[in-house]
Amino acid sequence: MSDMSLGGPTGGRTLRSRVLQNSAALLGGRGIAIVVSAGATVLLARYLGSEQLGEYAALYAYVSLFGWLATFGLESILVREASRERGLAGSILLTGVVLCAALSIATTLLALAVAPFVGYRGPLHHLLLFAAIEILLLTPLRLPALVFQVDLRQWYGTAINVFRQILWFAVVALLALAHAPLLYVFVGRLACAFVEATMISIASRRFLTTSWHFLPGRAKAFLRSSFPIAFSTLLGSIYMRIDQVMLHNLATDQILGQYVAAVKVSELFEMLPAALISSLFPILALAADRQPQFQSYVGRSFRYLIILASGLCVFIALGAKAIVALLYGRQFHSAAPLLAVLIWSEVAVFFGTVVVNVLIASNLQRYLLLPTAGGAIANILLNFVLIPRFGAGGAAWATLISYSLAWGVTLLPFVRTRALIWQGLRLAAPACALALVAVGAASILPAPDLIRVAAGMCLYGIGIWATRIIRRDDIAYAWTALVESSPKLG
Repeated sequence: MSDMSLGGPTGGRTLRSRVLQNSAALLGGRGIAIVVSAGATVLLARYLGSEQLGEYAALYAYVSLFGWLATFGLESILVREASRERGLAGSILLTGVVLCAALSIATTLLALAVAPFVGYRGPLHHLLLFAAIEILLLTPLRLPALVFQVDLRQWYGTAINVFRQILWFAVVALLALAHAPLLYVFVGRLACAFVEATMISIASRRFLTTSWHFLPGRAKAFLRSSFPIAFSTLLGSIYMRIDQVMLHNLATDQILGQYVAAVKVSELFEMLPAALISSLFPILALAADRQPQFQSYVGRSFRYLIILASGLCVFIALGAKAIVALLYGRQFHSAAPLLAVLIWSEVAVFFGTVVVNVLIASNLQRYLLLPTAGGAIANILLNFVLIPRFGAGGAAWATLISYSLAWGVTLLPFVRTRALIWQGLRLAAPACALALVAVGAASILPAPDLIRVAAGMCLYGIGIWATRIIRRDDIAYAWTALVESSPKLG
């Protein structure tokens, strides 16, 4: 890991180039994955229809509520420790796999046992078995992929993910052509997960060549460190997926299907902050004690991701009707206004991605319980009030409000986290205000949706440049990093 030195100018340039190369590979790969995943989602929605799509989403949303227990938040702790002790990376990851194996078996059994008591009986319970195996039981087999993140070679994981998405698209296409029942969708998705796990196991071995052994003393320390992350992940999964579970129980699966169609579009873009921050996280962990460098990384991460998130809001909010019609057809027309609301919650998702990784890198992960707890409580209460009155529209507003409260408010009262949140809010507030103005101005134009989208994006771009939210030195920094990372350009 000598090329990841943070000490001198040469090390800084090498590090910046590695981060850019890794991020570019991730963004390119995940861009392909987004397109393929979107295609699979569209095919699946058109093939299943809104009611069966609702059942499919409700089952996976339920299983995801148990994902925190299967991993217990170990991923980030394992990456942090393996980044700091690269020579022990194999043993550190093996220890994590053993812990995760025991946890995932217990979690799978628990999820299946609880399911009948919360509305998943009969045929739904049988389908749930396949979802539980994929999401929970296969978790330990995916854990060795963390070595790609440690070594800033995440294009391996990205390539595997792209292959899985292509395979899943092919499976969905074949099932749609055959008009196969819903059971085969779950079987096909599980088969794709097995292929992915096998590829991860084979690819990760080349980076873990030394002998491995279980570290019982470190195992206890890993569990202690990961407990706040695990609990915050539980609360996070509640506020991110409870809306779908509650729509399944308080409304109908047909209404849930419309909502899921909108969610699938808005969540596609969450791969973007994950690509950048997952590349940067090992660097944040190494730079945590070097404040000037650390603050520089944090500031640029906030600025780039907030600008991107607000721009996506302008694009999707103005083009929601056309996007839904193009992707899903007329049977999902009710998803368009839901998408126009849900997309604004992505600002909080992008914002929270930075906050989570900065807190873990700074060994402040105990504070993650606060935003996730606040978001979970707010989302549950709002859904109980709004879903019976407004259906899927109420769930969309509950999501937007709870996400915003979770990451923009709950950490402000605490001295150790206040500066970080203020740093992000100083960027997020003006960027979101400009995005809202751009959407409001473009939406009143007597023009087709395409013209409105173009006008809104132009207004937003002019606004962020005029207000210096993005500055000339940001462009110069990005260009320098690009030149350093590309011998041809250099």
